[in-house]
Amino acid sequence: MKKCVLLVLSMLSFASMAQKKKAATASPLEADKQAMIGNLDKRFDEYAKISKQIWDYAELGYMEEKSSLLLQEQLKKEGFQVQAGIAGIPTAFVATYGSGKPVIGILGEYDALPGLAQEATPEIKPIPNQKGGHGCGHDLFGTASVAAAIEVKNWLQKSGKPGTIKICGCPAEEGGSGKVYMVR
Repeated sequence: MKKCVLLVLSMLSFASMAQKKKAATASPLEADKQAMIGNLDKRFDEYAKISKQIWDYAELGYMEEKSSLLLQEQLKKEGFQVQAGIAGIPTAFVATYGSGKPVIGILGEYDALPGLAQEATPEIKPIPNQKGGHGCGHDLFGTASVAAAIEVKNWLQKSGKPGTIKICGCPAEEGGSGKVYMVR
C-alpha cells in the first residue's frame, strides 16, 4: 500500500513538474495552481506520516478517536476553528477557516474496515489481533482532504480573497452512515 501511495504521489509530482514548465507563460490563476501543487509536494513527508499513523490506528466506524483527533490537531495548528462532536458523534467534526463566499466544502473520512487488518505491503500479511484495516484508502482520503483544506487556506491568505473553507470529518463511512447523521 505504501509503495502504491508513493508511486501515485510521485506520478502527480512528475506531472506537476511538467505543468510548471507551461506555467511560466500561463495565467496568474495557473501560476497559483502550480504554486499550490509545489507547496503540497514540499509537505509530502509530513502528510505521509499522518496517513501512516491513521493506517496504523485502523479504527473502526464510530471509534476513530485517535484518527479524528490527529486530523483535528493538524487543522487547529493551521488556524482552523474546529467543532468536534457534530451530530452527537464524538469522532465527527467540522473545521472552518475564513469568512464570506464562496464556501468551499471538503469531506474527509478516516474509518477502517472490519476484518482487513493488513500490513502496509503488497503481499497478504494479516496483522494478528487487529480488528480492522484501511482497505479503501480512508487513511489517505482524510489526510488528503486536510492537506487540500490547508493549501486552500494558505492561498486565501496569500491572495487576500474572501472565502470560507469547511472540512467535514466524517466517521463511520463504511457501514455506519456517518454522513447521513451529519447531514441531518
